[in-house]
Amino acid sequence: MSPGKTANISFDSEFANIINGKAHTKSDNYHQGVNPATGEKLWNVPIANQSDVDEAVAAAQKAFESWSVKPIEERKELLKNFRDLWSGYQEEFTTLLCKETGKPRQFAAMEVGAVGAWFDHHVALSIPEERIEDDEKIMTTRYMPLGVVGAICPWNFPLVLSFGKIAPALLTGCTIIVKPSPFTPYTSLKAIELAQTIFPPGVVQVLGGDDKLGPMFTEHPGIAKISFTGSIATGKKIMAACSKTLKRVTLELGGNDASIVREDVDIEATAPQLVMGAFQNSGQVCVATKRIYIHEKIYRPMVDAMAKVAASLKVGTPDEEGAMLGPIQNQMQYEKVKTFFQDSKDKGYNFIAGSGDVEKKDGFWLQPAIIDNPPNDSKIIQEEQFGLILPVQPYSDEEEVINRANDSNAGLGACVWSKDEKAAERIALRLQAGSVFINSFEKPTPQAIFAGHKESGIGGEWGTQGLLSYCNPHVIHLYKSKL
Repeated sequence: MSPGKTANISFDSEFANIINGKAHTKSDNYHQGVNPATGEKLWNVPIANQSDVDEAVAAAQKAFESWSVKPIEERKELLKNFRDLWSGYQEEFTTLLCKETGKPRQFAAMEVGAVGAWFDHHVALSIPEERIEDDEKIMTTRYMPLGVVGAICPWNFPLVLSFGKIAPALLTGCTIIVKPSPFTPYTSLKAIELAQTIFPPGVVQVLGGDDKLGPMFTEHPGIAKISFTGSIATGKKIMAACSKTLKRVTLELGGNDASIVREDVDIEATAPQLVMGAFQNSGQVCVATKRIYIHEKIYRPMVDAMAKVAASLKVGTPDEEGAMLGPIQNQMQYEKVKTFFQDSKDKGYNFIAGSGDVEKKDGFWLQPAIIDNPPNDSKIIQEEQFGLILPVQPYSDEEEVINRANDSNAGLGACVWSKDEKAAERIALRLQAGSVFINSFEKPTPQAIFAGHKESGIGGEWGTQGLLSYCNPHVIHLYKSKL
């Protein structure tokens, strides 16, 4: 099918699992997502079972036979065609994303648009090949696709984090089966339905389901790799399950990102950036700022400025004018985030923005809160909140604050803020995190590998290096003939 808005896709009716190029709407069981802005249930989604998984894996294995040997330029051409087709459905996917996540429309549109950027980046890449020769032999290292990939995806960025796995998998010659979060299945199901107009059957499939579906992926001998984005606790379970078949795993897990703010920054310019780094997407970002350490010389004026910014951020429904923050995406996470509010209130911590009182209304709504200098052993410092509450602390000594920032089992991202770029880089090199941002809040990009230190993950995705996580190295040792 030629690129453009030519696919016959309905966005407000049946949602289907896609197996071997065909829609499967029938199931013994169904579930519904919830619109987090209203608490209302959305459409039925068929829950995939073991038979569906087996059928999808068999189709993916069959498709891999031809897809893996297709010249990379031909695979790239199909990726470009999908990117072009995708561009014709921006409005439809934005509206659907608003319904399932509650994001303000402007930010939902940014996520939908970012899918195209992920494809643009990957079609510009090449799979490396290395050749070493000496007098006796030639050694050529190539990177071969692994096989069938199982992508277990989260609910906070259901499109970007799915296509961040799909694009490199397909480029390298793998086939892929996507499992969206049961909290946000709708955009992924429709996106993969759309993809069937471009890619051969079995190359990219999608199965919606409940908590039983993930283990069916991790235990299936026909799946060569699991790429998972989600919590540390679930990541550990996935790694243990995959060990039974020695599956390759890429685990992008939780973070407890620290920001260190030096005394030389411009307070009025920096305060809005610090607040947005913590509260973007209502704080539901694995690499969002979770702790901020501010030099004592500017601590009070900086937190006062941050409090004003936080108070100015409008929390509202997707189409509410001026809305910058939406609801918490699901009730499970909403209840978890409320424990941070309640604990901070019970311990008597000072709320310099927001309060410990949670408004009672439909949907999963919170107002952004900033906690002034809670103790180092507090829940809000030690645990990842993944919501609209942020601790700030003062510091005086650089060495001490680096140690405080590194005092976590997580190591996903971090930030350093300073007019002195050399001083900022000196600190950044000491921070135990996979991605450190200087004079910016955390903004992952497809151009750079995204990986965690410590319990924030195993392996990495994106960037040139990220491609290799979908490949096996293959070396041919050619000894010069003396026969």
